[in-house]
Amino acid sequence: MDATHIYCANCRAIRPVEFERLLASEASLGTAARCVRCGWLALTMIGEARVYCDVCDEIRPALLHEYRPAGLLSGGLVRCAVCYASRARLYGTKVSAR
Repeated sequence: MDATHIYCANCRAIRPVEFERLLASEASLGTAARCVRCGWLALTMIGEARVYCDVCDEIRPALLHEYRPAGLLSGGLVRCAVCYASRARLYGTKVSAR
């Protein structure tokens, strides 16, 4: 899935998402997924398929669970692969796994 939107807890709505490095000069610190409208930080991704989990207080593998579409968008729930805590609700378009 190419994520284009997130559920923003601050706006209490599905909003466009922007991805940017936490520190522009240091890619290893990860990428922030933020609400375009208010700047709320939905999740921090560190490398491929790894997220910071505030429940485990560690960087953990991430799982993406597909769920019902929101209008024209497909939905996915980003979870910690260790404790299964939900990190964010992402929405976007489906991408072929080819």
